[in-house]
Amino acid sequence: MTLARTLSSRLSARLIAAATVGTLLALSGGVQGASAAPPKKQPDKQHDHALVLGDPAATQRKATKPPAPLPKMTGSVPIKPDLTVRPGQKTPATTQGLSTPQAQAQADGAATAAATSAKVGLRALVIGVDGTDWGVDTWKATLDRVGAAYDVLLSKSQPLTAASLLRADGAGKYNAILLTSSMLLYDAGGGSYVSGLDGTEWNVLWAYERDYAVRQAALYTSYGTFPENYCLSASSETSVGDTALPASLTTAGAGVFDYLKSTAKVPIVQSYVYRTRVTAGCAADPVLVNGSDVLGVRTTSSDGRERLALTFTSNQYLMQANLVTYGMFRWATRGLYLGEQRHFINVDVDDWFNSADHYYPDGHIESDPGYQMSGHDAYNAYLRQTALRTTYPLASGLTLNLAYNGGDADLNAGSLCSPNGGISTLTATTRCLATKFRWLNHTLTHPELNFTDYATTSNEISANRTVATRLGLSQPNTVLKTGEYSGLGVYNDNPDDDVDPPTDHGLMASNPQLLNAARDLGVRYLHGNMSFPSHVPSCFDCGIVHPMEPSITVVPDWPTNIAYFTTTPDEQIAFYNAYYGPAGKFPFWPSNLTYAQMLDAEAQVALTHLATGSVYTHTFHIANLRDYGSGKTLLTDWLDKVLSQYSSYYSVPLLTPDWPTLAAYTTQRNAHFAELHGNVDAVYDPAARTVTVTSPLAGSLTVSGVTASGTATTYGAEVSSKLTLSTGTAVTVPASPRS
Repeated sequence: MTLARTLSSRLSARLIAAATVGTLLALSGGVQGASAAPPKKQPDKQHDHALVLGDPAATQRKATKPPAPLPKMTGSVPIKPDLTVRPGQKTPATTQGLSTPQAQAQADGAATAAATSAKVGLRALVIGVDGTDWGVDTWKATLDRVGAAYDVLLSKSQPLTAASLLRADGAGKYNAILLTSSMLLYDAGGGSYVSGLDGTEWNVLWAYERDYAVRQAALYTSYGTFPENYCLSASSETSVGDTALPASLTTAGAGVFDYLKSTAKVPIVQSYVYRTRVTAGCAADPVLVNGSDVLGVRTTSSDGRERLALTFTSNQYLMQANLVTYGMFRWATRGLYLGEQRHFINVDVDDWFNSADHYYPDGHIESDPGYQMSGHDAYNAYLRQTALRTTYPLASGLTLNLAYNGGDADLNAGSLCSPNGGISTLTATTRCLATKFRWLNHTLTHPELNFTDYATTSNEISANRTVATRLGLSQPNTVLKTGEYSGLGVYNDNPDDDVDPPTDHGLMASNPQLLNAARDLGVRYLHGNMSFPSHVPSCFDCGIVHPMEPSITVVPDWPTNIAYFTTTPDEQIAFYNAYYGPAGKFPFWPSNLTYAQMLDAEAQVALTHLATGSVYTHTFHIANLRDYGSGKTLLTDWLDKVLSQYSSYYSVPLLTPDWPTLAAYTTQRNAHFAELHGNVDAVYDPAARTVTVTSPLAGSLTVSGVTASGTATTYGAEVSSKLTLSTGTAVTVPASPRS
């Protein structure tokens, strides 16, 4: 059955399943080809592309309505001069018989001495109001992406005591205090607002910060003095919708957020914003401004505590949070924390040597022969890759991953590039450009491997390797991308049904013969798809150790909304609006988008992946590399937009690891989170400037801000190390805290 007769029902049913998990449009799969000559599909051997639809603007949909302003509070919580939480003490100390100035001086002296030597754990304490506090999820999202250790205290129902801040050995439990707001207010009924922390609890917290030299960061504050003065005076306040309010970095802000360009404009949207000014004579430095208005401030309290706060709301789905929340956490920890943050760009192009269905602006689809790539298109892809590297130095390592189906390659082709060649020159041009791209085994003829036997599956993998060897294409034997991500538990219950959508049966429904053949041939990583819930790892940037074959890890790809069968802007936007326009099958946008608008929206989704630190690759197809005019292609248009947006914000490079390195990174993240959940303990000793890590589990752990011989890597101004841990054995490494 042809794709033209089955596309609508496939899309309709899969939209419901994919939207449930908030995925994007996944354009996955390919067509089968069995000939060694230049591809010419046989209709009876065609395999539909599996289209999995999701939300075309997931981040926009999840952005909340601009919140209301903070309740107005007057007064302040007096700092108790006789309250300290000194190293080695489990209860507040008092200074009996001294006047207030004397007590303050003695307390300050004790705090100063303690701060220079007090040990603290590499763990953050998030303090919010309750489970509905938007700041709790915002902090947690950032910390989970990093792989940091943290606890959450909901102040409305959980008390804060000095004992809860100290370890049994007297060291501080936390090296960062992360508030959802500086006041922690909630409605106590009848329009009366109270803080989740009472005066004593605020003082316990402040004493801990003072005595252990722990910084405090708040996602939201306003002018005023409750519970303490942040050195801010009122200017004005407003609700901001979808039109961004740009925030600029000051000199101080550029130091805090040094992974951003000093000229970056943080786009504040969907927020309530307090425009403030720094109070004259107060110890404060603006970090974010809009004109003369202060939108973020770094302050020092009257008793020497360091604080950082923003004057606008956010949530974990907004770009403003992606840009600055991590920097606030890193500042609060002085760069000493478990985990790391890096930024990646990787792109797969599926079905090289194969052919693709071809969607036209009037909605009809041609499948025989459909779109076939030319030598010119291949050479143009190389030229565009080179141009993107030059235009965007932060992506100087950008290299396309080409997932090839060798059954349609011409094994007798030469090795000369044909910059203007046709379809028959594809294989020769490929051989000419073999070292300019990276290559991935996508099986020989692109069959669905859901129910294939061992011999068939093994041959699809090994024969495709033979083609690569014959053509001089270096591909990693440890990595396999099956056609349509098949064989991993997502399939139609009726194998003869090409009309209805597949069901995600889970990884336990994988084809055991695929797993056995892959294992025996040395495959260690199989591509999964983030559109399928069973392929989504339980931790950020992790892989999934296959429950049926633990030697194999499933590493998912990000889908995109650039359709697998579109080759020009007219085709792409016709398809896009036919599904997401106001009169589309699945209306989302209030009006049809232009190609430029669609490209911007899709780039914003991808930018979210880059900004949050996702290592996973984005998947495209050969049709998206057609030169539709002046060397332009749909894929490189998308890349140009994504890299332009990233480069407007960031100063740190985009990493482009090859697939074995990418997959190994996910395995390292698995090990890191296993240690994190296994009660690993890390303590910073400021006197010795070391971090000591112990764990009840053998394994490995990534720690930022430390330098371990042989494993330390730098990224921008940051350093992190991967520590190998033995059960119960302490590992001590030099630490380099940030100022």
